[in-house]
Amino acid sequence: MSNDTIIVVKGALKEYAWGKINGLQNWVEKTDKPQAELWFGDHPSGRSIEKKSNKELKTNSTFPLLIKLLCANEPLSIQVHPDLVTAESGMADFEDGEKLLSDSNGKDELLFALEEFHAFAGVQTKAKRDVVFKLLLEKSKISELQQILDTNTFFDAADIIFELEKSSIRVLNELVVESVKQAQYSPKAVSAFEKIVAKYPQDPGVLVCLLMEFHILEKGNAIHVSPGTPHCYVQGLAVEVMTTSDNVLRMGLTNKHINIDAALSIVEEKQVQIMSLETTDGVHIYKPESDFELIAIDNATYQSRETNFAGVLNLEGETKIVDGANEILLAKGEVALISNIDVKVEVKGHAVVARSF
Repeated sequence: MSNDTIIVVKGALKEYAWGKINGLQNWVEKTDKPQAELWFGDHPSGRSIEKKSNKELKTNSTFPLLIKLLCANEPLSIQVHPDLVTAESGMADFEDGEKLLSDSNGKDELLFALEEFHAFAGVQTKAKRDVVFKLLLEKSKISELQQILDTNTFFDAADIIFELEKSSIRVLNELVVESVKQAQYSPKAVSAFEKIVAKYPQDPGVLVCLLMEFHILEKGNAIHVSPGTPHCYVQGLAVEVMTTSDNVLRMGLTNKHINIDAALSIVEEKQVQIMSLETTDGVHIYKPESDFELIAIDNATYQSRETNFAGVLNLEGETKIVDGANEILLAKGEVALISNIDVKVEVKGHAVVARSF
């Protein structure tokens, strides 16, 4: 049990199938397997390794934030995350009286792109989605699509999609790529649909993706995926900062457990904006509508203020944590977990700070 206010840790590697072979080798040893995520924090599903003891991290209380390096080589599931009130309820009503959620924390996250990142996130405008569904209706003659055209919400449209016959789903999925091309989707959006259709030709989730916005995040861009936001990450390398939770409700594009009714019940009908900052002074603060923020630091010094918790991840070069006369050097891929003290972060290279208030 550690009582230190600054704990240096190495990440807990997750080798999920959707990861890229050795995709995180800049920060962890090669394994010649799909490297999907590195977790930095003390969540029970993936506790970091404390550098001092080389043992699994155990703390007196849960850190409020979890930091992840994420490398997606294939599309992840379509999913939503619960807020705190929903997580505390466990959503037992959707799972025969048993708690559906894995922990009692809400999940709120920010994704910060380290390279070009492709994602579906947030609700597509009705005007844009209707263009594609009109084309699908014309090509397939499947009358249920008119019901989708008559709806205004993600919830109602997705509910109709999930009720379609399997034979109809197969026919429609075969027409999706041609239809998005005809609707003048960007080449990268078309490529995303090609990937998804090839991997999940009989999954209604392909059509659900048409109900979400497609985003191309350039390096340095970020998106805030708040609780209830439907999303599906497609490919790329990023840092995720989130509240300490592993609660996920899936509704498609996965072989894992799905619970469509529970997922749809918490969907928020909102759009997602890409957060982009000028790279001039070396310190860039990404502040979502939440009680945390991400600070990207490039060859600069940052002084934290009034911080409940901070996690400092050294991405490249040298990162130094200065606490009075005490100095801690972080190697590449190490994180300093800092509780209830203000520190100076000196970066010669690149680092990110996740900070809660």
